[in-house]
Amino acid sequence: MDIYEEIEKIIENLEDKNNELEVLEFIQNSEGCISKDMIKFVAEKMDKFDFSIENTIKFYPHLKTEGKQIIEVKVCTHTACKNNGSGKILEEAKKLLGVEVDEITPDGKYRLMTQRCFGQCGKGPNVKIGSEIYNKMTPEILGNLLIEKN
Repeated sequence: MDIYEEIEKIIENLEDKNNELEVLEFIQNSEGCISKDMIKFVAEKMDKFDFSIENTIKFYPHLKTEGKQIIEVKVCTHTACKNNGSGKILEEAKKLLGVEVDEITPDGKYRLMTQRCFGQCGKGPNVKIGSEIYNKMTPEILGNLLIEKN
């Protein structure tokens, strides 16, 4: 079954036929982002306008369109990491990126976020940059990692 068939099946089985979020999340998880072609396809299959689907994508920060690959910087704020200094890491990330939590940098490259746990409590404080988790984070290491990513 190709992705278009899977999308059609998801749309058919939607409890709320007006809720495209489940469909868009499936596309993102499968494809990595939501292309213009996918937006058109979903709009057509759900009997909506393209701009309606695009507005949904804009509303939910975790949804990404083609060519808009934002690197998520997630700082663990759960108890073990917090006790090991994740607060300092978060403050350094805000300073380095020039944004607050849940904001995207002016260049559109990074989104700063927090997460409650990465399941690596004994190695904290932990930070996830993109898909990579970094343990025993310090403000200095974070600065070096973000410079490397640029």
